[in-house]
Amino acid sequence: MGSGASVNSFFGITTMVISIPTGAKLFNWLFTMYRGRIRFELPMMWTIAFMLTFVVGGMTGVLLAVPPADFVLHNSLFLIAHFHNVIIGGVLFGLFAAINYWWPKAFGFKLDVFWGKISFWCWVVGFWVAFTPLYILGLMGVTRRMRVFDDPSLQIWFVIAGIGAAIIAAGIGAMLVQFAVSIWRRKELREESGDPWEGRTLEWATSSPPPDYNFAFTPVIHDLDAWYDMKQRGHQRPVGGYRDIHMPSNTGAGMILSGICLVMGFALVWHIWWLVALSFAATIVGAIYHTFNYKRDFDIPAATVTAVEEARTRQLAAGA
Repeated sequence: MGSGASVNSFFGITTMVISIPTGAKLFNWLFTMYRGRIRFELPMMWTIAFMLTFVVGGMTGVLLAVPPADFVLHNSLFLIAHFHNVIIGGVLFGLFAAINYWWPKAFGFKLDVFWGKISFWCWVVGFWVAFTPLYILGLMGVTRRMRVFDDPSLQIWFVIAGIGAAIIAAGIGAMLVQFAVSIWRRKELREESGDPWEGRTLEWATSSPPPDYNFAFTPVIHDLDAWYDMKQRGHQRPVGGYRDIHMPSNTGAGMILSGICLVMGFALVWHIWWLVALSFAATIVGAIYHTFNYKRDFDIPAATVTAVEEARTRQLAAGA
């Protein structure tokens, strides 16, 4: 960036240091999968795509951490490719894995697998077709934020990247279709057991979607994979002795205040001082107003808890 050797050295060293915990995380995930009976359901497919893509993004990030290399590649399309390698591979693919994994728990029905796999392959193939040419162009010295290039030999790489972008667009469209088809066919895709993936952790012990209170009693834990251990032990659901459950009330204060702060941040960036003052005042007023909200909790009656738990027991008995 032209900031001098001391600044470049500091950022180079700190960027390299980041690779240590990142590598530890990846080996953690790999050893979690090692010798496991992996089923290539959609969440696992997205997870593996996330790991592979993120590794390449991390490796190119370590390359950019070397000041002499960064001196050549800074502000080039190589940097753009690296950034999207990390953001799309490390954020979006992980997010898509989570959406496909948690959807049945949140809404009570699974996402359509056919359209999900179309979206997956379009996204993964399209990503590499779109961004691999940018790595090549960056190594050839092509800078970003340019509208016209004089060298016609570069055109083919931009055409390939454009094709990749079109494939990604098809993946986005397929994902929207997946959501629409799943909602349309939600009765057929309904998940009654609450445990569609044969899970090992406690959240899969609840119904899908879970009741407001999650658990009628605090679960007794004997193993790290608590739900798997309960299934192996033949755990029996409690059949009585339910009590009122104390719950916090819902509030939109957090979303409202964060929205006002978003407006204030936008105004600060663009020096819209009247909007800065207005949004800052709204933040203070909103926070003070929320302190006078005394409806912060409520109780779920024991009768309601009993009815919910009995219905869940009947549901599991019917599916057994």
